[in-house]
Amino acid sequence: MKKYMRYLGPVLITSIFLLAVYLLYHKLKAYSITEIQASIEQISYGRIALSLFLMVINYMILVGYDWLALKAIHKSLPLPRVGLVSFVGQAVSYNFGALLGGTSVRYRFYTAWGFTLSDIVRLVLMLAVTFWVGALGLCGIIFLIAPPIIPDELLRNMPITDVRILGVILMLIAFAYLALCFVIRKPVHVFGREFVFPAPHIAVAQFIVAGIDLVAAAACMWVLLPGEVGLSFLDFLPSYLMAQVAVVLTHVPGGVGVFELVIIHLSHTTHEQMVFAAVLLFRLVYFIIPLLAAAVMLAIYEARQSRNIWREVWQWLTGIFRSRKTGENTKEQV
Repeated sequence: MKKYMRYLGPVLITSIFLLAVYLLYHKLKAYSITEIQASIEQISYGRIALSLFLMVINYMILVGYDWLALKAIHKSLPLPRVGLVSFVGQAVSYNFGALLGGTSVRYRFYTAWGFTLSDIVRLVLMLAVTFWVGALGLCGIIFLIAPPIIPDELLRNMPITDVRILGVILMLIAFAYLALCFVIRKPVHVFGREFVFPAPHIAVAQFIVAGIDLVAAAACMWVLLPGEVGLSFLDFLPSYLMAQVAVVLTHVPGGVGVFELVIIHLSHTTHEQMVFAAVLLFRLVYFIIPLLAAAVMLAIYEARQSRNIWREVWQWLTGIFRSRKTGENTKEQV
């Protein structure tokens, strides 16, 4: 049985991906490629430039995830290294998934910098906690101040019909974590593993950094939506948050199909091809361009690491040669 369980995850992820692609095709089959291309061309260069600017700002904010995780496990690194591992790790994670890409990249960097496996596991756990604290807290706040319109087909399957009640529940979960960080200062054992709550000021910073990150990322896509769509930022933000949560929960690499489906389904607009065009452009700005930059940075880093290794090998060899030569000279003098 255990032999087949390892295949369950990949099969489930593939099934979700295929289902999402099918449902997305079903939604967009009424539109031709020409119409979608025309919708992309309607997005002005000014909006694209603003989206690029927000993307840069957002990736700078993302450095806070790794920086806070390092603080939480009582480790420190120079800021350039934190920025490098954060940018490359997040760019790879967004395109290939946290399990397939982001974690392996971080493992490569952090082990090279002397971190143990235990340190890396604790750090990755804190990264996940930061995201969920911010996502749940922000969803709770948005659901209270600007309740989104949930489609009837979803409402029929939900035990809670008032979204504001769900907002209160989500906020209570986020604030419960913050309260535990203020109260519990000793290690807690969960499923045989030790978990240490971060200091209160770090927990509050996690909530703020993750919240700002999600707002900035949503703004990065919202500015690409044409005015004809008629979505204010507060109307769009809940849809974006739900799409991000769906991507994280399904583990589909890059959220391909899942992200588009949720955004289009929850946007409540008749201009579905325009929303899809904006999502495609958003993927280029927020996913592909950072991934290309991350690949260049990773290649430069690996090249420097290889150069340092060869330099150390050369120094070792020359050291051996010099020691032998010194020994031979000593023998000749004797």
